Amino acid sequence: MALVGLGGPKETALIISECQNGMTNPAHSTNDLLSGQVAKRGTIANIEALASRLRPLGVQVVHSIVVPFPDWRGWVVNSPLTGSIRKRDLVEGHVSTEIHPRITVDPRDIVVKRRRGLTSFHGTELEHILRGMGIRSIIMTGVSLNVAIPGSVIEAVNRGFSVVIPEDCVSGATDESHDFALTKMLPVLATVTTSRRLVEELMGRE
Repeated sequence: MALVGLGGPKETALIISECQNGMTNPAHSTNDLLSGQVAKRGTIANIEALASRLRPLGVQVVHSIVVPFPDWRGWVVNSPLTGSIRKRDLVEGHVSTEIHPRITVDPRDIVVKRRRGLTSFHGTELEHILRGMGIRSIIMTGVSLNVAIPGSVIEAVNRGFSVVIPEDCVSGATDESHDFALTKMLPVLATVTTSRRLVEELMGRE
């Protein structure tokens, strides 16, 4: 049975959310719970493998990263989470904002920087870039299942995109938040599957 919500390769984008050192690399972590879960689950290796399989099929890879200004200009502390982030070394020019070294940024990839906010579409050109390329379905990967992934999925659905989530290519900050998001929250918004199933499906649609 075909995966619901998945378009053909050239009308599909793989979004890699916040796979930056500060969130996913224990060597430079600003969030030890999250980076620990990412390491335990092999999330980075799984995303890298998925991207390498999808690029040759014509799937557009997009790296969605958060890069606040060095002086935190425009970053509003209006919640416990935005306040917590404001206390970290997570600003432009710091190693924590760099994309994880085990994630390839291919010349054909697009990097979308966000200066503020908590989700991929907020305050960025992501929607316009995707629409300009004729994208109608999104494969959402990265971190985290606590806020950024669910928030970005809701934003995508609100904008008319359909979303597919490979469960081996996302991670939450705890086992509980990871499992809750994948089994209770996201299945009503997106199709939850595996990276292997995704590749098989898209290879059959070339």
